[in-house]
Amino acid sequence: MRTLETVERALRMLQLFDHPGQEMTVGAMAAALGIHRSNASRFAATLAERGFLERSTTGEAFRLGPEIGRLGMLSIADRDLVTDAQPVMQRLADKTGENVVLSVLDQGEALDIAQADGSYIVGTRKWRGRRAPLHSSSDGKVFLAFAGAAEPDDLLRAEIEQVRHQGWAASLGELEEGLHGLAVPVRDHLGRCVAALSVSGPDYRLPKERLEEVAAVVTDAAAEISARLGYAAPRDE
Repeated sequence: MRTLETVERALRMLQLFDHPGQEMTVGAMAAALGIHRSNASRFAATLAERGFLERSTTGEAFRLGPEIGRLGMLSIADRDLVTDAQPVMQRLADKTGENVVLSVLDQGEALDIAQADGSYIVGTRKWRGRRAPLHSSSDGKVFLAFAGAAEPDDLLRAEIEQVRHQGWAASLGELEEGLHGLAVPVRDHLGRCVAALSVSGPDYRLPKERLEEVAAVVTDAAAEISARLGYAAPRDE
């Protein structure tokens, strides 16, 4: 077997592990990769010697080893939120035509730290560096729902519960008359909401009826940024 082919199959073996606590037998790995069991056994043993895999407590299966964790932490420590988010944000702006903003929770407010401009003239503004109250902005509501921000008052509590249920928040003319926006959480490798990704535009381009459709696109973009930060979404049961 050629060296490059061997390396490629070993890497594919590691990629078979896609959720926490997962264990796989040699037979399962061989079947998934479409290779002979003896080859799979040899790959797994070599990866275990190097710390990339380790045997389960029963000794009948393998799980990810400590070397994966070490390299993962090095990679995560070198990630920069804005750098990782910017190309995804620009693609989202190109797709929706609207302004895309990344914000973080700072001193009880939503602070905009990065922006990708949409293609429309109407509605274009500079958001970077602006702050917004949590209760009236879509990104602020994301922080109330997912980032452990101060508990909302009774009037907002039901809306925040809905945000948690549907996974995104909307602001319909609350921050500024005629301005609609929606936001979704961005998560780090521990699953924490570390930022909010939002799209905003005038109400006639982002009417209430379109929000769910646009939210799906923004959710996909936020998931890509989160994955770059090391977040692994839980698998559907």
